[in-house]
Amino acid sequence: MLTHNVLRGVAATALTLSALGLGMGTANAAEKDGYLTETEFGLFCYENQENSVFDLAARDRNFTDDWFKGSRSCAGQNVNDNTRSYLNRSGCVWYVNTHIEWQGSQGTIPAGYRGNASDTFKDQISSALPGC
Repeated sequence: MLTHNVLRGVAATALTLSALGLGMGTANAAEKDGYLTETEFGLFCYENQENSVFDLAARDRNFTDDWFKGSRSCAGQNVNDNTRSYLNRSGCVWYVNTHIEWQGSQGTIPAGYRGNASDTFKDQISSALPGC
């Protein structure tokens, strides 16, 4: 009887831990929340993927109404024409443009790629969209 109760307790604990793990694993990360998840594309206000991040999971045609979030020094600043590096954690290529509505010069950021913006794009990006 004692062994049966111990096994029941172990099974209940395992189910609880499993449920907690599944709950945390399936929580939907929100884009534009200042946290770059494994399915998002991020633009950073500093070079080398430092300081605040603007994280995208879907296209954004106009950055003029977007703001960096979080507690770092860029938090509260407008994203438009204010990004210097990027990290593409999504499985898609991303396109960035120097003007709203995907106009102006267009750059391509492959999936899994990170880097600093070239002179053409440094502090000039105003819109972005995924290629998949």
